[in-house]
Amino acid sequence: MTTVADLLRTRRPSAAGLLGAALVSMLLAGCARESGIGLHGQTTAQLEEDRAKCLPFVQAHTDAGADLAEAACLIARGYRAPLSIAQGPSRIGYLYVEKRGEAPGMLTDFQACQVEAFKTPMPVIPDTDTSGIFSNLWAKFFPRGMTSKPPSPDDWVLKYFGDCLTRRGYAVSGVSRYQ
Repeated sequence: MTTVADLLRTRRPSAAGLLGAALVSMLLAGCARESGIGLHGQTTAQLEEDRAKCLPFVQAHTDAGADLAEAACLIARGYRAPLSIAQGPSRIGYLYVEKRGEAPGMLTDFQACQVEAFKTPMPVIPDTDTSGIFSNLWAKFFPRGMTSKPPSPDDWVLKYFGDCLTRRGYAVSGVSRYQ
């Protein structure tokens, strides 16, 4: 009579292989949802395959960063992938663009726009001069109004990144800040 332990011992290599494949599949499917990669008719298995095909492109463009290179490759393959912008280890935000060309050309545009976004100086927003006792007092407490606040430097970098891509002919959508 065969015990469960004997069955597991005889089936261990294939059971471990199946378990490992299932875990990798779930991990990659979870990463696709967490990273914001949108599937346009593709399956998660096809996404895994395309990510594997993008690996040589990402490795060839280490100067661009893995996130940006992988996003360019996946966008060229028809996916909706987020373009992250970061300053050092700190991520600022991300946006989405529509496919426009091949991955190397798009990656060049993405890198150029990131550089331009960081080099563009933040505009000076002058406060308006007001007259009267109440107006002056109100303006001192709420210089930009009661409900609004001035944009941060990170907000401006993200805005300039999107503006640069728009000038280069990309349709920009889903601009979001990391929280």
